[in-house]
Amino acid sequence: MVDEAALREVIFTTFLTSGTATLIAALIGVPLGAWCARQGASFFSKLQTVITALYGLPPVVVGVFVYSLFSKSGALGGLDLLFTVEAMIFAQTCLILPLVWGGSWAAFEAVGDDYSDTLGTLGVSPRQRLMLEVGLAKNGVYHAVILGFGRAIAEVGAVIMVGGNISGKTRVMTTSIVLETSKGNMEQAALLGLLLLCLSLALVALASFARTQRARKKPVLNGDQATVATPYNGENEQVVSVQKKGVRLLENITLRLRTGSIIAVVGESGAGKSTLLRSLAGLEDDEVMCGPGACIFVPQRPVLLTPSVAEELSFSSQYFPDLTPSSLYYQELFSLGHLSTHSTAHLSGGERQRLVLARQLSLSPSLLLLDECTANLGWTHIQAIEKELLRLKEEGVCIVMVTHNILQAKRLADEVVVLHEGRRLSDDHPLVKGVLSGSWMSQ
Repeated sequence: MVDEAALREVIFTTFLTSGTATLIAALIGVPLGAWCARQGASFFSKLQTVITALYGLPPVVVGVFVYSLFSKSGALGGLDLLFTVEAMIFAQTCLILPLVWGGSWAAFEAVGDDYSDTLGTLGVSPRQRLMLEVGLAKNGVYHAVILGFGRAIAEVGAVIMVGGNISGKTRVMTTSIVLETSKGNMEQAALLGLLLLCLSLALVALASFARTQRARKKPVLNGDQATVATPYNGENEQVVSVQKKGVRLLENITLRLRTGSIIAVVGESGAGKSTLLRSLAGLEDDEVMCGPGACIFVPQRPVLLTPSVAEELSFSSQYFPDLTPSSLYYQELFSLGHLSTHSTAHLSGGERQRLVLARQLSLSPSLLLLDECTANLGWTHIQAIEKELLRLKEEGVCIVMVTHNILQAKRLADEVVVLHEGRRLSDDHPLVKGVLSGSWMSQ
């Protein structure tokens, strides 16, 4: 028969050691992962390989290390921690730290790869950017921590070596199962194993439920008027050249940016259109003032920063309280009203595209850079977007837009720039005349 008092003591010790070890590993590993993901030195790629290899760190190796460390002849023998819960917590922390560190590193690295352009041009403070990165990486970090906890609570080799499986003191559920199995009490061992599995599943389910409930909190949308536009300051001639790894991607592209104008940039794929916009946004080493009332970049691939449509629509007023709220205006303009209670994870490509455009336009740009903002959208949505761009133009915003739609370029733009192999073609070039006349196929 199972002694209920002893069983309660074993369960308590199990969750005390594994839970504390997971918490310590998370407090160390998550910040380390976030910091390492920001580093570009080659040393860190080698370190990441080592951390990944330690995912499979054998528990007995950890046990030997900790035992040697806390034994009488060890470096920390004076602490007299061998065969204590503290030694078990230390051993489990050493065992799962690589999992939490490496998993968090990968999560933050993915955020950097996918979101760096958008985060770098929002104009948010370093602290706000860090909080956004944490929110974007939270799923990967959550899974890394859960994996660490799962390994800690299932571990037996190291805790036996450094804890001694002392009844009423260091005995946990896994060591109890080993003990009962060695005594031939298979029924009791199986019962303990089933109980351990159920308790682990219940705890993980509770953590998942709490995370889901927190993600469901939605802000109240307000602001049924458009954000007041910020006129572009005067006239500015930009000459853009970009070279990477000895290859010149753009060569002396001259653009005349001025108040209340639209410049359309066209050209075949690979001509340098997106690189031109990135350079104007300060993403190719140039210093550019980005954020509300300044330069706003809308990349070709829509990048959402929050878990819900409502949060995305109210992003500008949440992070920049000085801006006039306009979430209801853009919700209506871009036909997003039926999605306001939805998660951003379940949106279609077109819905994501319109939502990103709504978020960026609500930041009141003075220089608006658009990379194929209407690609793959239906004509009603294209019409609404073009109408809004013309409104911004009338209010003094300078707009540079990349498009493959020649008719759209001619319909909206004050000037059409044709790029070919990283160079701007002159207006009298035969290819330019052919493209703008629609007869280029015969050239």
